[in-house]
Amino acid sequence: MSLSRAQVVDAAYAVLGEQGLAGTSMRRVATELGVQPGALYYHVPSKQDLLTEVAVRILAAGPVSGVDPRQAAHDLRAALLRVRDGAEVVSFVRAFRPEALEPLHALPGLFGGLPPGRAQWAARTLVHYVLGFVAEEQNRDELVRSTIVADEPMRATESEEAFRFGVDAIVEGLTVLGA
Repeated sequence: MSLSRAQVVDAAYAVLGEQGLAGTSMRRVATELGVQPGALYYHVPSKQDLLTEVAVRILAAGPVSGVDPRQAAHDLRAALLRVRDGAEVVSFVRAFRPEALEPLHALPGLFGGLPPGRAQWAARTLVHYVLGFVAEEQNRDELVRSTIVADEPMRATESEEAFRFGVDAIVEGLTVLGA
């Protein structure tokens, strides 16, 4: 079987969706592909590099764009929620190789009323909020999936309202700072 980098990334993305980050290993990805783990290293130098490719795929699944930081935050949340442990993977890659996360580079431009340095901080603040919020949602989902805690009815609606409130508070606060 001839293996490609795209197949390795596809398999890692699928394993992440099924097993979560804790269950995503080079060995598990290799098993999914029917190859020895060493075969993966020809295509990706490390698990960290593989996770970088997966994070790029996560962000490509939903646009993080537009002219409004609120919409960008909602787009980012939606992209992260599509994949189990998506927030944890993207957060890791922001620390490991932030330049790889191209869709996030446009966010400072959404804060045009702020000086460039502060626009960077504003975008960073918004991204940190979204990553933290989604990580909490996904951790809660994992606890429910593991039957450690019971699911709560109406949680999704409340979560959406809480998210919107937080995004509004951040964006309005940043608008005041830019004035």
